[in-house]
Amino acid sequence: MRRYRDQILCSLVLSCIVMFCGFVGTERNSAVGSLDQSINRHIAMLRSREAQQKAAAAYWLGSRGLAAERAIPALVDLLGDSTQIAPSRYRKDELESSSNITVGQEAAAALVNIGRSSTDALIKTLITSPEPHARENAAWALGALHRKQML
Repeated sequence: MRRYRDQILCSLVLSCIVMFCGFVGTERNSAVGSLDQSINRHIAMLRSREAQQKAAAAYWLGSRGLAAERAIPALVDLLGDSTQIAPSRYRKDELESSSNITVGQEAAAALVNIGRSSTDALIKTLITSPEPHARENAAWALGALHRKQML
């Protein structure tokens, strides 16, 4: 009788663990799915006609770091955009957003925040882009990545 009770108890405990892990896993998968959707939405915003919206999307993607790695090609495409924007419209930190910058500069900063995985795309842009602003932003980003690694 005791052996049977122990088997039932063990079975119940295992069932609870499986149910709990399944619930936690589902919740985590839901959070990951939500982040994926947000990243995809912001990548799409990089193609907007509004410079301010493109810059805000680049800033948001950069703040997600490596999670936004798939945005690298779209961000690289913006490096040559010399349209002036006001970062104070989407950045909360007034110190960072006190002056106007370009969409290309915001894209470069996002690539730096994404990290080393953007290095190859930046080098390619530096070597092959016919746009001086794109090459300038790529060079700045490569230097910033190097300084970031040194810290």
